[in-house]
Amino acid sequence: MAEPLTDATDRATVGAPAGTALLHTTAAAHGPVPAPVPSGATGLQGPRPAGPAGHPLPVPPGVSEAIRARADERTAPLVHRLMRSSLALTAEGGGPPAGRLGGLPDLPAGTDWPEFAGRPMQLLAQLDCAGLAEAFRTSGHGGARPLPAAGLLLFFHDEWVSDFSGRGCRVLHVPAGAPPRPAPVGGPGTPAVPATEVRAHWRLSAPSYQDGELENLFPDDFMIALDLAADFRDHLSAPDVRVLGWCDTDTGRLAGHRPLLQIGSRALDVDWGECVNVSFWITDEDLAAGRFDRVRQGFEVA
Repeated sequence: MAEPLTDATDRATVGAPAGTALLHTTAAAHGPVPAPVPSGATGLQGPRPAGPAGHPLPVPPGVSEAIRARADERTAPLVHRLMRSSLALTAEGGGPPAGRLGGLPDLPAGTDWPEFAGRPMQLLAQLDCAGLAEAFRTSGHGGARPLPAAGLLLFFHDEWVSDFSGRGCRVLHVPAGAPPRPAPVGGPGTPAVPATEVRAHWRLSAPSYQDGELENLFPDDFMIALDLAADFRDHLSAPDVRVLGWCDTDTGRLAGHRPLLQIGSRALDVDWGECVNVSFWITDEDLAAGRFDRVRQGFEVA
């Protein structure tokens, strides 16, 4: 288990390499509570949350039953509306090809290798935007997401720093057809993370009790949010690699941001010591505008 979350101003290095800054935040101030829906809109299963293009997201019966059992008539539909669509990336199974984890990046000609403090960053993922869009489109649930329709998204990070400042990560969008630069000789030319091809599968994602959007629905009884989060974990699996959706780990939440990519150490053939998950965070506005230079990064330490 990660250590308990503390105040957002408390930065501590816990079980990480020297120089690693880990920011732990509370679940407060994550945005306003959604407006109530009209009376009588719940129905037998509760209203289905809408995907980004207005498509309803299927909520498993066990999740709907847990919501009805723990939330009242006013808050139950609001909990349903918090569900998000996401993509799980796995090496097995069907689904559109979605790029790979690790390996050497297809950096375009003239693009420098991302560095922090003179150290080359690790490439954690090179995702195929067309494959991600196809996975959402063919699912019939999520519609189009505000990701680039084509090209590559390259996710780099520095394994020594994570303070939500954005210093220790870099996300680059490489347009489709950009001529690649040759792989460098020595140094970052040797992949720090072995390459693994992945495919994309649609997944429903639910909030945790640490997310203010859920917690704020139950200001008089925090235990309801805690119990609901446990119900969600029982009925919805958390993949090792998730694109979009809610945060699956005990990583501190960054106010106003959502996870863009989460990668658990089990998905990669690497030794991160006590770090078990790396996540990349972005605001809705930056995601819609394609401003990936503003992405932040967090670690979860076991």
